[in-house]
Amino acid sequence: MPKSIVEVAGFPVGGDQAYIIADVGSNHKQDLTLAKESIDAAAEAGANAVKFQSIDLHRLYTRPDAQTAEFIKKLEFPEEWHGILSEYCAKKGVVFFSSPTYMKAVDLLEEIDVPLYKLASAQIGTFPQIVERVAELNKPTIFSTGIANYDEVTKAVRIFEQAGNDNYIILHCNSIYPAPADRVNMPLMDTYKSMFDCPVGFSDHTNGIHIPIAAVVRGAQVIEKHFTLDKEFDTPDSTSFAADPPEFKALVEQIREVEQSLIKRAPRLDIQKEEKNFKNAILYRARLKKEVKAGDEILYSDLDYSRFTEGIDCRYAFENRNFGYAKIDLQAATILKHEYLTKE
Repeated sequence: MPKSIVEVAGFPVGGDQAYIIADVGSNHKQDLTLAKESIDAAAEAGANAVKFQSIDLHRLYTRPDAQTAEFIKKLEFPEEWHGILSEYCAKKGVVFFSSPTYMKAVDLLEEIDVPLYKLASAQIGTFPQIVERVAELNKPTIFSTGIANYDEVTKAVRIFEQAGNDNYIILHCNSIYPAPADRVNMPLMDTYKSMFDCPVGFSDHTNGIHIPIAAVVRGAQVIEKHFTLDKEFDTPDSTSFAADPPEFKALVEQIREVEQSLIKRAPRLDIQKEEKNFKNAILYRARLKKEVKAGDEILYSDLDYSRFTEGIDCRYAFENRNFGYAKIDLQAATILKHEYLTKE
């Protein structure tokens, strides 16, 4: 059986807070300093984890054509960086992990004992051997579903179940860059929840931050968003759908505020203190429509109402309607008080 809570380095994925991932991907430009600066910015913005992609052209392809080679070269992640950046993330208080795209990458990630794996849809849908290899590690693993159909996602889940690994999380994803709002189909996240009964989330490729925030309202327990220091970088993922540091910080802050609003509080048997203070400031009071002499009976029809800080509450007047007699002469427009009245 899948777990409703998956622990990732002490964080309960599936609990009250979403696990927020800054997906640096290839936005490091093969520059280690830039990669570290990306981690700094992601940590400062409030990310729980920073994700990279373990890509190596020659391990991934046999005799690639020139166009493919040129493109993949922009995505490559030097193998020696795994350990370096894992240690750097630990110092910054965020989790380091990476999506393995070739078998040796899993070995590299195991050498540094990553606490979390991500299997991209490109592997879920095309590479069952790497799915099995990761499943056998019995570590928390995120599946992304972009180009993987229901059958392929189900097969990946079965591989994990057969390996005795119930630590999986499924992210709804659109492999469209950027993904238009009308193509997101967020209810698919609910479908995965009902199909597999595991923590679910959203891997976002839309412009802006409003769609992943909506995903949290709908129940996303993981949010992954592409992250770049500069949207003008010449990398495939530094485009409109990637969040820069201010945007990512706003995403985290707004998700945390939304989560506070979703926490079930005490039953609303009474209004809150601030609401009560406001309500008391706008109470309507009974006011005489006409002059009344001492000894005159005051009728319900003699009253109208206005807001004032003291006097007989209009709700009392509505419930009782029998006020008795005036003790003293009262002018028209006087706010009626109990001390002005007698029953005889």
